[in-house]
Parts: sequence; structure tokens; C-alpha cells
Amino acid sequence: MKDIFSFIGFLLRSFLIVISTVFFASLSLILGLSGMRSAYFIFARQWSSVLLKCAGVKVRIQGIDHLHPMQKRIYVVNHTSYFDIPIILASIPDNVRIMYRKNLERIPFMGWSLAASPYIGIQREHARNAMRGIEEAVNSVSSGESVVIFAEGTRSKDGRLGPFKRGAFLLASRSGKQLIPVAIAGAHIIMPKDQLRFYPGNVSLTILPPIEPINEMTRDQEAALQKTVHDMINAALPENMQSRNRNLHE
Repeated sequence: MKDIFSFIGFLLRSFLIVISTVFFASLSLILGLSGMRSAYFIFARQWSSVLLKCAGVKVRIQGIDHLHPMQKRIYVVNHTSYFDIPIILASIPDNVRIMYRKNLERIPFMGWSLAASPYIGIQREHARNAMRGIEEAVNSVSSGESVVIFAEGTRSKDGRLGPFKRGAFLLASRSGKQLIPVAIAGAHIIMPKDQLRFYPGNVSLTILPPIEPINEMTRDQEAALQKTVHDMINAALPENMQSRNRNLHE
């Protein structure tokens, strides 16, 4: 009986999420096509907050004092769930551009909205396309917008922190903007990678102290920064989410 009520609750929450997503995605799609970038960020934040409430997800935020007003930066975040994007958008008081995988654009309404958004879609399998995404991100941060990068490049299968890709650290080197490591814990329980179902629950988002990069870093300096950020995020995660892999970067 408990499982039946749980499934009925899931269906009701899913219905509310679909309705709110269609509503906000349609508005965002119109705004995106009309070039109203600032309004798009506002609606994206509102949609994210509504989605989390409908899903029964509560986010505990720590370290907000590490964010200084009027400063644009690169957020480096671990990635375990599709819920990571609304968690970031609803929790961080900043207009951020997400770097996302282009295949998300296939999702009705939400994907269409992403395609028309100021966010940066990349095809990680194609090096040239991925580099264009980095170039766009460099221009974005240089012109006054923050960028979010999921440093592992894909969602973790078991919630544990995986190896980092080079992209975030190349972006830091090219742009000279500070890095903000961010650790999200619990999202993989809310929606595991290989499931379409989600579950109500609690998530923590920890904003760690900023790191000032060196302009035009060497590859050795990039690798050292990559390891530092990986270690910071790893230490901020609960033990069952910490990395088992000694090869911390690719």
C-alpha cells in the first residue's frame, strides 16, 4: 500500500512539473527568440524554484558568503543528476550560463527552450565543437556573465565524484576569472542516473572559497589547479560520494 501511495504521489508531482515546465519553457522560448537575455535568466530561476517545490526537493545552501556582488566567475560543479541544473539555477544568486550537452535539446519544451536560450550547448564527442563552446564561454565571462561547468563532463553513475575534464580549467586560464568550486550532495538519490523516476528529499549545495587563476597557465599549472579543485569538492562531499579514483583528471 505504501508503494502505491508513493507512486500516486510521483504521478501527481510529475504532472505539476510537466505543467510548470511547459509554461515557463514556453515563456523562455519566446524571450530567447526575442533576445531578452536578462528576462530569460529570471524565468529560468523561477522555473527551477517551482520545479524543486513540485518535486518535493529541499536545498540547504552553505557558503553563500563566498560570492561577492557584481563579480562574474566560473562555477565548477560535480554532476550526478538531471536535477543539478535546477538546483544550481534556484540556489545561486547570479545570472549564470550553463554549459550543457546538445542532446538535451531533444527533450520537448525544456530542450527547445535550451536551444533558444543564452546557455552554451556543446557536443563533447566533437573536439572542434567543444572548443567553440569554450571560446563562447570565454567571451561570456569576459563580457560580464558567469558560467557553470560540470567538470566531469557527464553525470556520475553512482554519485561518486569522477575525473575532471580540462574544459573548466582551460576556460579559467583563457579568461582569467576566478573559479568557484561547488559541491552538490544528494541529487543522485533524488533522481538516479539510469532512472526516469525521481523522489522527494533533501540536497545540500556547498559553495567553496574562490580560487584566483593565473592568466595563460601552462598545462602543468592547469593540471595542478584541476587537482586542487577536485580535492576541494571531494572533501566537501559525504564519504559515500567521494572519489575512489586516484586518476583525478583526464
